[in-house]
Amino acid sequence: MISRAGLGVKVSAEFHHSSEFARFVRNLQGPAMRQAGARGLNEHAEEQRRQSVTRIAAYTGVPKGRVGGKTKVVKASPGLFMTAAIQTSDVAIPLAEYGSPVWVRDLNPMADGKRGGPVSSMRGAEATGWNVRRQFPGAFVANGQVVVRTTKNRHPLKVLSMAVLANELAKPTRPNVPAAERFVAYDLEKRVLRHVMRALG
Repeated sequence: MISRAGLGVKVSAEFHHSSEFARFVRNLQGPAMRQAGARGLNEHAEEQRRQSVTRIAAYTGVPKGRVGGKTKVVKASPGLFMTAAIQTSDVAIPLAEYGSPVWVRDLNPMADGKRGGPVSSMRGAEATGWNVRRQFPGAFVANGQVVVRTTKNRHPLKVLSMAVLANELAKPTRPNVPAAERFVAYDLEKRVLRHVMRALG
């Protein structure tokens, strides 16, 4: 508003703000933003879990149902500092469980009509781990497990394992970790921002 008095000029201004703008400012400072941030973070974590389960199952050969059943999301709660986590808990998976082990012992070298090499015709039990079929030198099958002797005595026997799901999920040297980090860089900020903008209306 401009008013003139005599030869001087007086300028005054008055700011009228809308209720929509006031709501916008309140939302920036209120719990709605924290809730939106938590929703975006948790949504990202759920997608990270889904992708991790698929990747781990693909390169270990452990069934997807087993990996998914042992992997969960610990959701973030709205607050100043929010953390969502993906956790997996399982025992070391014995090689025999999904590896279809085979161990052939030739107790009679003359069984095929001609003398053949050592009594045991295999260097070790054969099994599949991480989608690769191979022999494990010195290993054999006992009580349904692929085992090796740890001493010169007959016992104790060590059960050979394949994947440890916790390592496959979080160990930096395993393929899942760099893939998950790339997805964080690509997805997290955009996903959280989308929820924030939706909350702002």
